[in-house]
Parts: sequence; C-alpha cells; structure tokens
Amino acid sequence: MIIEGYKGFNSNKTNRYGASFEEGKTYKIDGDISFGNTGNGFHMCTSLSDVFRYFDNDIVVAKVIGYGNTVCYNDEYNGYYNMYAVSNLLIRYFLTREQIIEIMLNASYYECENFLKTFKLTDLEKQLFLNKYQSDYYMTKLILYYQYNYLDIYEKNPNIKEITRKLI
Repeated sequence: MIIEGYKGFNSNKTNRYGASFEEGKTYKIDGDISFGNTGNGFHMCTSLSDVFRYFDNDIVVAKVIGYGNTVCYNDEYNGYYNMYAVSNLLIRYFLTREQIIEIMLNASYYECENFLKTFKLTDLEKQLFLNKYQSDYYMTKLILYYQYNYLDIYEKNPNIKEITRKLI
C-alpha cells in the first residue's frame, strides 16, 4: 500500500525522539507497526489539517509517501481520519508556510474547519480566510472564535463589523 500525505516535525526537522529527517531521503523502521504515542512506525496523515492536531505553530511539515507495513488509525470521536503509521517513509519536500496556507484555502470545508481550530494564523492570513468565508456564518464564527482575541477583534480588523452585520 502506498500512501501520500503529510508529516509534521519539530522546527529543526527532527521527530519527537530527536532523529533528523532530510528532503529526498527514505527512512525505514523495523518491527511490528502500530499507531500511537507508544507505537512503532512513522506517523503521517493524508489530510494536512490533521497534522496540526499534534503540533503547535513551531512546526515543519513535509509532503511524504508512506509504504511497506501500514496501520491506519481513525479517531471518529474527535473527527480525525486516515492517520497512519508506516514502516517506510519518503520525505518528498518540506512545505513553506505560504504553501500550507494555499493548500488550506483550497481544502475541503471539513479540512479547513479542523485547520482553523488548531493552526494560529497571522493577521493577513486571518483576513484571507475571512474573505473566503465572508458569506458563511458558521465559518466566520469559527474563525473569530479560534483565531482572534475577542478584546482586539474590532480594533485589528475593521471589516469584522461589516462581515458579521451581513451574516446576521
């Protein structure tokens, strides 16, 4: 089974155990593959938004290909699906922040929802998402709730009043 997806790393391109990863290289792990904090294998997600569940903003994300022995994990309770532990992992390339934002601006509604709940956007990025979802009350409310400090909301974004007025 070959799986294309994303993997998150610490800002210095290491995993939680300190192993370094490089673009263009393939990594292999031996033993039984299992998912989780005590599991064995390289963890990856098919949805970019799911990667941010496990990291804060101090993250580097790679586009990866996983293969070999694989285990799929679905967390239906929290709405995360198609997360994998794999025995072989190819690091295709590392994404820039701009690439992450571009992917998420074009992602499905559901993926974008998960992303906005976990990834902290800059003021410019917040505006991009507000512009995209300006006629969607739920998404606008979600952006306001997860991305803004309510005390600063009207001062930092004068378009908020107009956007919320149109939606109500």
